[in-house]
Amino acid sequence: MQNILLPTDLSLTSLYPIHEICRNTAGHPCNIHLIHTLNMPTGISDLLFLRKPFEKVPPRFMEALDLLRKKYPGAINVLSFDFLWSNSRVYLRYYMESRSIRLIYVLSDYGYQQILPQSTPCIAALQKTTIPVITIDRVYPGEFGTLTTLLYKEKIHA
Repeated sequence: MQNILLPTDLSLTSLYPIHEICRNTAGHPCNIHLIHTLNMPTGISDLLFLRKPFEKVPPRFMEALDLLRKKYPGAINVLSFDFLWSNSRVYLRYYMESRSIRLIYVLSDYGYQQILPQSTPCIAALQKTTIPVITIDRVYPGEFGTLTTLLYKEKIHA
């Protein structure tokens, strides 16, 4: 089973590569691990009040993950989402080794946003790893503002 890493900025647009991943797996189920990287708190007061920011994840993002699982039941074995408290290459390498990641997918024409106050970019660090990075050009160049455009635009333009 192939394990694939997909960075996300918690937007629907950043989920677009899932369509391409499912097309490329050619009937073999895969495990897709979505990550969003955060800066590790440095002060003691930050550590005392450290909470996982899951309550700040947009509900439509989590709904989109559920719908994508249902849309591609034969192609997706596991579709997981994690916050990583670092964007260092060493930390990312250990994370990817522990999950046996073999491919990384990113959008080539997309500016990943830092949606949370502690968000930090990870694309540059991922591109410096030894794991192959596949860049995806979106068929639909606009933003996916709704679940409908995320789920069905790829069919319209394909």
